[in-house]
Amino acid sequence: MPENRHSVIGEGTDVGLIGGVVVAVWFLVLDSLAGHPFQTPSLLGQVVLLGDRTPEPSLQFGAILFYTAFHFIVFALIGMGLVALVHWGIENPVVRYALLPVFLVFEVLFYGFLEIFSERTHELFPFWAVITANTLAAICMGLYLWKRHPAFRQSIHDTPRGAAPQ
Repeated sequence: MPENRHSVIGEGTDVGLIGGVVVAVWFLVLDSLAGHPFQTPSLLGQVVLLGDRTPEPSLQFGAILFYTAFHFIVFALIGMGLVALVHWGIENPVVRYALLPVFLVFEVLFYGFLEIFSERTHELFPFWAVITANTLAAICMGLYLWKRHPAFRQSIHDTPRGAAPQ
């Protein structure tokens, strides 16, 4: 029961910030290696938030700021959802099975979301880059949650995968 002391909002925001930073740093590294740092948030801001179907390759500071704020808000909400699932999974082992499908759904939805918006974003985000970014974020977020929730770890030990709860 001590796990319920954790605030879903506070802890979820922390988890989301971890995932958001990992993805942002990943694409900053990729952009920098390609010789155009911050192009990813600039293009995504132009396409996703400003509605430009043919975004400019030059950096637009407003688009970078808007997209960065949007990025971290979305990750905070995802983090809150993950924390809620972990708290629920402590009491209900069936809920633990939702964690992998939730990750897979987000992978597919995010990539599909990019495909819908623009040909330019497709060039910028090859499938391997998106999968790698999201996998790194999921690992970091999961490690944080794993460390913060000993009752979750204990529930997995007490009711391993495939076993009926007692």
